[in-house]
Amino acid sequence: MSQLLAHLNDHFLLWPLFIFCARVADVSIGTMRTIFVVRGRRLIAAGLGFFEVIIWVTAVSGVLRDQPGLLKILAYGLGFATGNITGVWLEQLLAIGYQRVIFISRSRHHSVAFGLRLADFPVTEIPARGSTGPVAMCFVIVPRRQAPEVLRIAHAIDPEVFLAVEDIRQTSLSRDVGPFSPTGWRSVLKMK
Repeated sequence: MSQLLAHLNDHFLLWPLFIFCARVADVSIGTMRTIFVVRGRRLIAAGLGFFEVIIWVTAVSGVLRDQPGLLKILAYGLGFATGNITGVWLEQLLAIGYQRVIFISRSRHHSVAFGLRLADFPVTEIPARGSTGPVAMCFVIVPRRQAPEVLRIAHAIDPEVFLAVEDIRQTSLSRDVGPFSPTGWRSVLKMK
């Protein structure tokens, strides 16, 4: 560690660069940690929190080391801002968890549900009444990576369909048998 600190002291721009990178890393990890806390993944959140704090302490000590110059302070703030953007981007890239897609259609709900079932998505249909008369509400719970495909199919079949997407914190689906297992919905339906 002392060799790293000595190397950082060799050039006045190395400390601000180090502080910037450390802040990007710790804020990105913090964003991911918060998402895991919300999703109920306590152990992953705790592990991420451990590394987040170690990196943060290192970044703060870099700012306060010797004299906290303006360049170090700006690097700290810019790293924080960039870390927020990076953390959100990483979360979207990983697409962890499940989403419920709710769609409401006046006249084409059977077609939308049929099209989604043909694409091997599980659909639950519920008759409902809207402000202008009867409608149908349909629900699909899918891994987050598959939600855009559900939206695309529903819009292709009924351009006027109303769609809402919600994050699901927990499902009761088994990891071994269920719609998201390697065997999929078809094997679950065969068992019944």
